[in-house]
Amino acid sequence: MEDDRFYELVELYRNPEHYGKPSKYNYSENGYSPSCGDKFSIYLDVENGVVKDASFDGKGCVISTVSLSKLCSFLIGKPLREIQKMELKDIENMLGIGDISISRVKCATVGLDAIKRVYRESIKSN
Repeated sequence: MEDDRFYELVELYRNPEHYGKPSKYNYSENGYSPSCGDKFSIYLDVENGVVKDASFDGKGCVISTVSLSKLCSFLIGKPLREIQKMELKDIENMLGIGDISISRVKCATVGLDAIKRVYRESIKSN
């Protein structure tokens, strides 16, 4: 990984975008990665199937925190159903990282997995 990219990711880890529990949300889900002890809550405000706001709180490693921050940025303004198509390669592209090592895959996808559970929950409730 290039030094500039590394420092950009570390800075985003220190000051993640979309961090904090919002006052308004209609879906939430918890995510946990036992490999690093990452533990997050994800909050989505969804209106007519479109994500109006997305945020998270909790603690985790650089990869999980930055992945969640980038994922929240990506989702805002998009139909929640788009999350179903996403996979690890999409997260790697968002992070600008090649292949994430097998030991860190759960870290990278902890947020994605939680938001997919929200999507399934939203289908059940409609």
